[in-house]
Amino acid sequence: MDDNRNQNQFPADQRNNQAQKKEGPSSGKRKASSKKTSKQPVTYDDTKFETEGAWLVYRNDTSIRNIIPERRVLTSDFANELLGHVIERNKWKTFVATPRVAYVKIVKEFYANIHDNLDNPEHHKYQQVYMRGQYIPFSPLAILRYYRLNNTENDIFQAATTNLLEVVTFICQGIDHWPDGSITLNYKCLLPQVRTLDKMVSSNLLPTTHTSTVTMEWARLLHWLQTKTINIGDYIFYNVWYIRNNRRCLTFPLLMTEICEMYGIDLSHETTRVKRTM
Repeated sequence: MDDNRNQNQFPADQRNNQAQKKEGPSSGKRKASSKKTSKQPVTYDDTKFETEGAWLVYRNDTSIRNIIPERRVLTSDFANELLGHVIERNKWKTFVATPRVAYVKIVKEFYANIHDNLDNPEHHKYQQVYMRGQYIPFSPLAILRYYRLNNTENDIFQAATTNLLEVVTFICQGIDHWPDGSITLNYKCLLPQVRTLDKMVSSNLLPTTHTSTVTMEWARLLHWLQTKTINIGDYIFYNVWYIRNNRRCLTFPLLMTEICEMYGIDLSHETTRVKRTM
């Protein structure tokens, strides 16, 4: 399974990578059908996909990618003083609440329909995604509305420039520098209260199943969260954009499912749910 955390990048880096768009589906030979893909649409359906290109992305890419759902943060974790402060400072009680239901096809169609100009203010469908015959808002502000959060000016993009020595001494125990020649450090090096914060981040802020090591970018995020608020609308928006353009597991399925529901997409016929993990 590919992993979102092992090669995680901050949104600032993601923006720089937007010029390097993922190439469209290959025009070469079709892959042999398999049990995994045999039930996917065999023809372009304009009620589900904005363009034939979006359908091809779905057929050849997003339909066969794994999904990592947002996960429940156990109530007992809130006994940790640091985690409690972070949640209170950012007003994240709704953000870390127990997830409800997400549907596999909705999520995979959503990612396939994210067009190349989603973040281009000059485009007529700026920050909109085509879903089941209509365009729905998908923007940093729409994400904040879903989580019932206010906008904030604090810029998480600045975290990418934080000095690593400062980061290590702030979040780790038993080490005073980043391991020489390594791009990660062992999760066990984190202070106990930071480990709990890390669990919340890997469950909700950027869902991942990879928890044994911490990248430089991830460590900077853990450091940043302890003293500053972040705009999760911006953070999630650019992470979704980055994941869409790279072959990683698809994340934020609950967010996408419920945004669709908020704007009137009929989900009554959806049956295949995203499996929850603890």
